[in-house]
Amino acid sequence: MFFNRYRAAGNDYNECVARGSCSTSPEIRSLQEVILIFLRQLAFYELKLEEVNVSYFENKDTIIEGVVALIATGEYSHEQMLEIVSKIYSKMLYARKEYLNFCSEHNIKCEDLKFTLKLNPKMTLPDIIQSGEKAFLSRYKKISPQQKNLNEILVMVIKSVSANLIRLKEYDKFDDEAYKSMLNCLNSLNYPRTGAEKIKENIDNLARIDINLIDMLEQSQKERFGAITQKTVQQTTKPGKAVLVSGTNLQNLYEVLKKSKDMNLDIYTHSDLLIGHAFSAMEEFKNLKGHYGSCFSNCVLDFATFPGAILLTKNTYPNIEYLYRGKLFSAEEIPPKGVIQIKEDDYSPLFEAAMAAKGFTHGREVEPVEVGYDKEETLAKIHSISEKINSGEIEYLLIIGLSDNSDTQEEYFRKLYALLPEKSFVITFSYHYRTENELYVNLVNNLPEAYNLLKKIFALVPVNSEKISFFFTKCDANSISNIINLSNLGAKHIYLTQCPPYVINPNLLSTLKSLYHIMPTTIPSKDIEKILAE
Repeated sequence: MFFNRYRAAGNDYNECVARGSCSTSPEIRSLQEVILIFLRQLAFYELKLEEVNVSYFENKDTIIEGVVALIATGEYSHEQMLEIVSKIYSKMLYARKEYLNFCSEHNIKCEDLKFTLKLNPKMTLPDIIQSGEKAFLSRYKKISPQQKNLNEILVMVIKSVSANLIRLKEYDKFDDEAYKSMLNCLNSLNYPRTGAEKIKENIDNLARIDINLIDMLEQSQKERFGAITQKTVQQTTKPGKAVLVSGTNLQNLYEVLKKSKDMNLDIYTHSDLLIGHAFSAMEEFKNLKGHYGSCFSNCVLDFATFPGAILLTKNTYPNIEYLYRGKLFSAEEIPPKGVIQIKEDDYSPLFEAAMAAKGFTHGREVEPVEVGYDKEETLAKIHSISEKINSGEIEYLLIIGLSDNSDTQEEYFRKLYALLPEKSFVITFSYHYRTENELYVNLVNNLPEAYNLLKKIFALVPVNSEKISFFFTKCDANSISNIINLSNLGAKHIYLTQCPPYVINPNLLSTLKSLYHIMPTTIPSKDIEKILAE
């Protein structure tokens, strides 16, 4: 599943901007509604079957992958979307049948759901979308605007939890309690009369569970790939046959390195997998040559100019397969159209394509990049920062989160830095300008590692300190879940980048502002004025 589609929201140029219309299209919204209807119904029967001990969460893969598909509905072909919708629907019908049969056999009075949407084999995707539009309009006529917005926030946290559960599965782990809590929240969407207070309670509880999953992911990464270190990563290419591994899936990268280590193939990372170089377990692979491209600014150009085979992993940019047919591969269960699927961990088609490709004929000189951090040195700096805060030497601490490095935000933070008052300090995981009053840690969007370091900071500087201002520069589900947790922990000043309305619409943003005290960024001078006034 190519989840975290929201990453494109922080970029300056994407399909929606090019069209001049940045809102969720009626087709996508209706399709999401169809998937959500079947998922919440499946969640209902999954819980009922567990309750009567007929089965124990047999549909968890279908449900968490289906939830994550809600983020990526624009990435699949019509045939793939029909497959996803049909799979969830058939699983739901089978679970319902199992539950009703059990009740009938044991003379138990069953609670059943009223179906607002039914499919038949003759329905096309446009037919399903049309039915979804009717269901969407019908559903939101029954609830207040506040309930609607709260339900949308709840769905975002459900997406974040589901994505983190899928990531845990990459390490052969799972959290059944977290899954059950997510199921209960998903099931609550079957009951439109659920009050606003209860919905908010569900949001807050599930967001807390989400943080525990991030903790588990950090531990799992460390167990599998070793501790994070500070590394200088080469971006210079060398002549030879090559494979590019793009996305976020460290396990895919590790498998490619391990299975190609005795081949005459050079492996390069791309986009967020730059962080892979910082894990100590990767040091054994001499075939890991460096990092290629700058996907944050031009992913299409990177793929077009890479003269080898490319493995797409989770979080990779979609809708590009028609340009590079035959050189793109994926180990995902449902790869984008035109991308060759890697099955049963057999990467030989990827390697064969790389060997058949042109490869690099000449090296290209590019400046190296620093990634990761030195634990002892960084902790010493954090201790120094906390002492300066306690002594009054630092009066304003800004913490800038992970980012996809858009030009617009680069300009925003460049101006913000120039306006920083005296006695201020910045801890940043993204935008940095090599000033004396800055601690920059390049973790390349690896949320578990960033959160692990933040815990060390908060052990010395309380999260609810009036002196801290948080800047969130991504509009994805993980960020919203983390913002909710920070707010509930007492964080006073939380700023969120301007999110396109197709990700967070104005009404939803208004609810986030009123309940969780989020402040959208405006222009640097005004935001600095707010920080000084608070």
